[in-house]
Amino acid sequence: MDNAHAPLLPAAAPIPPRRGITFASVPQILLGLGAFCLLVAAAIFLAVSWSALGVGGRTAVLAVLTLTAVASTLALHLRGLRFAAEALSVVSLGLLTLDVYGAAAAGLLDGMPDGRVTLLAGVLLAIGGWAFSLSPASAGTRLKAPQVAIGIGLGLAYLGGAVSGHPLTGGNLAALLGAGLAARSRRSGLPVQQWSCLAGAAVGWTGATTTAVAESLGTPTLHQMWVVGSGWSLLVSAAVLLVPALVLRAEAAFLAGASGAALLATGAVTIPVVGSSPTVLTAVALGTTAAWTLLLAVRDRIRLVAVAPVSIGALFLAGALIDGVGVDLARWTRIAGPFSKSFLVTVRGRALELAPALLVPSALVVLTAAVLGLAGPRPAHPRRWLALGTLVAGCTGALTAAAYDVPLTIATGLAALTALVAAALAVRGEDALAPAYTWIAVGVAILAAVASLPSASLTATVAGSGLVTALVLTLLGRTERVRIPGEAALVPAAALGTAGTVMAVGDEPAWIAVPVLLAVGVVAIARPVARVEVPAVVAALASLLVSVIAATDPLGLISLWLLVIGGLCCASALLHAQRRPLAAAGGLLWMVAIWTRLFDQHVAVVEAYTLPLAVALLAVGLLHLHRRAGAGTDQALLPGLALATIPSLLLVLGDPVSLRSLLLGTACLVLVLAGATMRWSAPVLAGTAVGVVLVLRELGPYAGTVPQWVWIGLAGVLLTVTGITWERRLRDLRRAAGLIGRLR
Repeated sequence: MDNAHAPLLPAAAPIPPRRGITFASVPQILLGLGAFCLLVAAAIFLAVSWSALGVGGRTAVLAVLTLTAVASTLALHLRGLRFAAEALSVVSLGLLTLDVYGAAAAGLLDGMPDGRVTLLAGVLLAIGGWAFSLSPASAGTRLKAPQVAIGIGLGLAYLGGAVSGHPLTGGNLAALLGAGLAARSRRSGLPVQQWSCLAGAAVGWTGATTTAVAESLGTPTLHQMWVVGSGWSLLVSAAVLLVPALVLRAEAAFLAGASGAALLATGAVTIPVVGSSPTVLTAVALGTTAAWTLLLAVRDRIRLVAVAPVSIGALFLAGALIDGVGVDLARWTRIAGPFSKSFLVTVRGRALELAPALLVPSALVVLTAAVLGLAGPRPAHPRRWLALGTLVAGCTGALTAAAYDVPLTIATGLAALTALVAAALAVRGEDALAPAYTWIAVGVAILAAVASLPSASLTATVAGSGLVTALVLTLLGRTERVRIPGEAALVPAAALGTAGTVMAVGDEPAWIAVPVLLAVGVVAIARPVARVEVPAVVAALASLLVSVIAATDPLGLISLWLLVIGGLCCASALLHAQRRPLAAAGGLLWMVAIWTRLFDQHVAVVEAYTLPLAVALLAVGLLHLHRRAGAGTDQALLPGLALATIPSLLLVLGDPVSLRSLLLGTACLVLVLAGATMRWSAPVLAGTAVGVVLVLRELGPYAGTVPQWVWIGLAGVLLTVTGITWERRLRDLRRAAGLIGRLR
């Protein structure tokens, strides 16, 4: 048979994946439920039937149940029934724990306190789990549930010791015993038991350490710490942290444990000064953090030991710096009335609780710790870190100066100088820290200008320095990451500097709006980007609000402000091609300015509001016709002509005999004649349409008094004239067609 013509056999259907529980899972589920039921039954028996038995009966029941469960566990394990053995081992250990509480409830433990009962139960549970783990392995495996019970027993034993009044001793013993058992379990190849013992040790260690730290901070004295207190416990806890590294034999575990041990040892030494003054406490924290920071400069991995003590110390010092900022802010608010103080205004108020002289070294230590901790030791670039340290010292120096009763000029001047130095560092070259220098320069400059607001002359000086800083970054920056923040700072610095100067010269808030608008407008025209223009608009509106509130003629001020901002918009449109749409906005602002001024002067003539805007629209239309030779006059001129004539026409319809009617008619005649002369259709259409309506309105009152024969005669004359001229118009059709074609 030819294989080419053999029928293809259908492919076998794929075997669907097995769903539901597996066959091997059934005994595990049943045994788990059985063990749970046995433990619940035992608990109910102890709670309900215990009192009906005598002491001998109780002892016999305890012994029989526990020994039966233990024997069954060992027998099943030796026969290779591992799941059954695991379940009964849980029952055995649970019965052993319940036996202790049952014996205590029956008085067999001679009135032992509850804490010691729990301690005894935990010890027996751990011993029982350890004993089960020593049983011969079946099929190469050992029972895992008893291994987990060892850690639970250690934790229960610690809880009993803590309740009995020995949290430190019990916690340390549980930690040491658990660590030792974990080490032995590792050598025995029992990973479950190893991690269980480590978990139990962790519970004891955490409890002992937490209790020791709380007691030490409660009474932070040398006598309490080292004579009757818990200093020894902190040292033991520190030593215990090194044990996991010995158990796991991992370098990372050793370094982590050593770092934690270093933190606890440092705490044990420094806690006695907690009750001292904030200055002493900060000085001690500064010294210890600086000492540990030196270890971070080591190139070897041993430097990681200092991470924990340096981190906690740096957080404490950072808190001191934040407290210094809060105190300085509170002192500043006492003189925070804007532009109300002299150039040498002095900051007074609540003093900083710690010595302000500690702020600068604290900031430098925090900076050094952050640099060495994040970037590692970099001895190849010492100048970079020196520059950054200088800036941090300058900022903190300003903070320190503000904490003393000295003129605000010193603090703000130091901050402004720091901003200038940061700007110089940012633009000097392709430094990796140039963006950091940039943001320091911008942030410090703006903060210094805001801090100087109590004095107008001081604001003008400091904000002027900030403007120089922003200009340096904007004009000399070599990358966008340097120039962009500088551009963003131009408007705030210019606005604050201008406002301060105006107030220093005239001391009149109503005068602020227009000078600030001019200043920020010039900046926005010089740098036509959104990050400059948007802050410029915000600053201009804010200054307008301040001035309007203080102005005696707010509408006049608003009119002048709108006139100036309209001019700035038009100037930007003329200088920058991408800002051409601002020309329309500028023209609209001008019209609104004129309308505002007219309304302020109680001008009710409509043409005073409409004609200026109509003239502007006509100017734009004429410019459009000049630039585009093929453009039509209808689209270019009709909007302006309509605005110039229709509002007046609406008023004339109500008052046909008036000067306005005469002037409107004259304007319509001029439009028709000018349009015909220049061959522009828009003026002809506008003048004709408005003129016809105007004539009809003038004729209306007299139409009913004229005899009918007059109207008939006029119609005849019109028809006759039309007929006479018809033939001549047909003759001149070609010439008229050419004339119309030349109309624009």
